Amino acid sequence: MKPEDRENERYAKEDFCKVSKEEKMMLALLKKTVRELNLSNDAVHVLDIGCGSGRISKQLQDLGFQVTGLDFSEEAVKKAVARGIDARRANLDEGVPLPDETYHIIWAGDIVEHVFDPIGLLRESARVLKPGGAMLITIPSDVGLVSRIKMLFGISHQEGMYMTSGFYKHHTFFTPRLIRFMLEKAGLRITDFFTVLILGHYRIPVRYLPSALFNEMIIRAKKIL
Repeated sequence: MKPEDRENERYAKEDFCKVSKEEKMMLALLKKTVRELNLSNDAVHVLDIGCGSGRISKQLQDLGFQVTGLDFSEEAVKKAVARGIDARRANLDEGVPLPDETYHIIWAGDIVEHVFDPIGLLRESARVLKPGGAMLITIPSDVGLVSRIKMLFGISHQEGMYMTSGFYKHHTFFTPRLIRFMLEKAGLRITDFFTVLILGHYRIPVRYLPSALFNEMIIRAKKIL
């Protein structure tokens, strides 16, 4: 099955992209950026890359932001458009099909790990950001304690997904050091870095702890002028 067909099949069955603790933390960073830009919400242009069916885009739009969404799945884009989002289909591994310096904010919730060329996507994101703009990212940290214990006993951290879903769509094994390197390579500098420990349905914000004790990162990175 082609990747786009699999994604269309998934989105035909249900919606994804629910708002969780990480997205609430991203929203706080978005509001912080808007204050720094000294703009009203309706003057702020937000690009949601990997917008899915538009559930988060819709919440951002309801707050007054001017939102554009991009997603790989035609089925997801149709659902986002039905929610009133300016959503378009795009293969992010082929670039961001939008003009330079168009957006104040790029919202990248759990998407960077899904592309084959994350540095390319981050560079494209920096290109379409306005000066002073920021990229907001949630991304897994793949060196958490659970992953380390599994590897110690010869168990791949990908096994669970393959055994339940038949596929695993994360193409890069991320660490805090690696995402920082990639962002700087793309012309983006981290200004805010938060971490979350995910245990089943529980999400616990943690700070100032070793990488073994968290498995999700929430990042704000600004365009280097």
